[in-house]
Amino acid sequence: MSFKKLILLALSVTLLTTALAVSASAAKKSTAAANPPTADFVGIVDRGLILDNHPKLNEIRQQLANVARQKEQEAKAAADRETDTAKKAQAVQAKRMELAQEEQRLMAPIYQDCEQAVREVAVKRKLTLVLDKFVVLIGGIDITQDVIQQLSRKK
Repeated sequence: MSFKKLILLALSVTLLTTALAVSASAAKKSTAAANPPTADFVGIVDRGLILDNHPKLNEIRQQLANVARQKEQEAKAAADRETDTAKKAQAVQAKRMELAQEEQRLMAPIYQDCEQAVREVAVKRKLTLVLDKFVVLIGGIDITQDVIQQLSRKK
């Protein structure tokens, strides 16, 4: 095969490869335009509603009310022992911090249960993303009731 024919063959192969690549790229773009991504794989939830419907929330709220009363009494007693206004405020603030820590400790399992239920429903519904409904303007599948049902099954 002559050198000229070899160059012409190489040029033809290159042109053919380029044409095929451009054709495949155009087909891919037209398919993407014909089938735009949908929100079918995005779930949305109302976290407040899920939390309010947690089966153990009333029990935890009762415990928190008892702890709050106890910390209030402790804060009052600590403030009564102090004569300095700044130290009184510090004592009350310390009891408020203790109450906040206790609230976090008691609520942590509730939040974990809710998150786990969201994950389970998302997997079951084949959702790739779940957002709070208050950040979504349009689209998504509301799975709030499914999550509430999932939580009630775990009683």
